[in-house]
Amino acid sequence: MTLAVGIDFYVYSNRFLIKNRTETSFILVNQFVFHLFCYLLVLILFFIFNYFELFSKYITIAIFVLLIFEHLGMEFFRIFIALEKVLIANILLFIRTGIWPLLLIYQLIYTNTLVTLQSVIIYWIGASVIAVLFSFLFLFKEVFSIKFLMDKKWIKNGLKIGAFFFIATIAQKVIEFSDRYIIDAFLGSKSLGIYTFYFQLANVANVAIFTIVTSFLYPKIIHYVNIKDKVNVLATIKKMEVNSILFIVIYSIILFLVLPYLLDLVDKPELNNHRIILFLFLLGNLFFNLSFAGHYSLMALEKDRLLMWIAIIIGFINFAANILAVIFVGIEGAVLVFLASTIALYIIKNRAVKTYFKKYEWIN
Repeated sequence: MTLAVGIDFYVYSNRFLIKNRTETSFILVNQFVFHLFCYLLVLILFFIFNYFELFSKYITIAIFVLLIFEHLGMEFFRIFIALEKVLIANILLFIRTGIWPLLLIYQLIYTNTLVTLQSVIIYWIGASVIAVLFSFLFLFKEVFSIKFLMDKKWIKNGLKIGAFFFIATIAQKVIEFSDRYIIDAFLGSKSLGIYTFYFQLANVANVAIFTIVTSFLYPKIIHYVNIKDKVNVLATIKKMEVNSILFIVIYSIILFLVLPYLLDLVDKPELNNHRIILFLFLLGNLFFNLSFAGHYSLMALEKDRLLMWIAIIIGFINFAANILAVIFVGIEGAVLVFLASTIALYIIKNRAVKTYFKKYEWIN
């Protein structure tokens, strides 16, 4: 739900932020104004839910508060990444997503108290609120200005660019998640369980690479493209790619050493017959992460429509190919489609970057 609230406005505002550090206050104020408008629309929607009694009043209020603070927390995380304050971003992310599950585990194990839906919601909202308050504190202390400078034209342009990336994000989600719905529909929950098990193991690499590699380097790519410094752009792209490859290789080695013991622990014999899925997922994740260098380079060049159409076309082909692959090959077919899609993303974006970089007027 948080995906729909801001319709990827952050892509526009964060890119502007990286390119115009002296206008940080202006950018943050206008981004906040836009999100206030979005929250007002969400509030109207929840009033409609409450009017028709689709949920209880308590659940409706709790979901609304959680949605707003989760979205704010996500936006602050992205802002700190754009400001290259990655440590602060990850600490706040841990507060928002890591502390409350640990508190629930403590409550369950050491206090012998039943964990209810109400306690889950309270802990979750509490952690999100704390993360947002700390975020405001850091921003007011370091970069925020009280001066109000709303720019309707800037917001309108951001809405337009955000819409491109919102459509691209939906297409990207089709590539990432449609396979599971198709597997469940044609092969059943048992096959979906096998597929999801190996997907989750491989997906750890994506989360880790973004946290320790991509989040540190993508603002530098956008900054160096903006100041037309080709030497540092290419060096940063190479660093991102090398570090991503290195992490995938190390993680794959560790995972394959641990996998036999993990499968014994899980004790699901059917998993042993599909180990190849894990290898294919890891290979697909390698190309997926390598494609980010090209993605952020094109974003820096403001080739927003191109990125949208790349995602739409590959997403459509991915969906159609998944149906055929699952029917005729099985779950291995779905992973092969995922691998082919990530390779296509990598190749197309890299070729586009090479083409546009040749035409770009570099200073260095």
